[in-house]
Amino acid sequence: MRACGGRATWRVNPTAGRSYALLETEAPFDAAHVAAAPGDSIYDTAVIALAVFPTVPEALPHLHDALGGEGRPAGVLAVRPCHKGLIVEWDPRVCGAGIVSGVIDVELRRFASGRRTELLSALPPPVLATIAGDALQAPELSAERVLELLIGR
Repeated sequence: MRACGGRATWRVNPTAGRSYALLETEAPFDAAHVAAAPGDSIYDTAVIALAVFPTVPEALPHLHDALGGEGRPAGVLAVRPCHKGLIVEWDPRVCGAGIVSGVIDVELRRFASGRRTELLSALPPPVLATIAGDALQAPELSAERVLELLIGR
C-alpha cells in the first residue's frame, strides 16, 4: 500500500475470528493487485462488517436467512457464521445501517432475544459521517463537519 501512496488500517477481532483491512490511497488502484488468502474477500469499496451475537441462539438460523437469503436487504455482500453469532458485510452506499440493524432487531424480537454487536471493519470518514447523519437525521452532515474527524487529521 505504501508503494501506492496509501495506508492500510487493520481491525482484528478474536471473538468473531476475522480481520478486516481498510485500504486507502491517494489515487485509484486495481484491487486485483492485492493478495488475499483463500476464502477471503476483497471489495472495491469500504464495507461495514458487523458481528451479531444474539442472546437466544435459536434465532441464528432465522437471522442468517433474513440477512443472507433471497429477501435480504440490497447491498448485503456476505453473511458468515462465527462463534455464537454471525457476521454481516454490506455496502453502505447501497443499504444504510438502519435497514440492516432494523432487520436484525425484527428477527431477534421474534425470539425475545437481545444482542451484542461489534463493528469489525475500519470505516473511512465519509462513511462514518453518513452513518452519524442518518442516526441524527442530519443529511447535511459530512466528514468536513465532524469535529472528531477534524481533530484526528
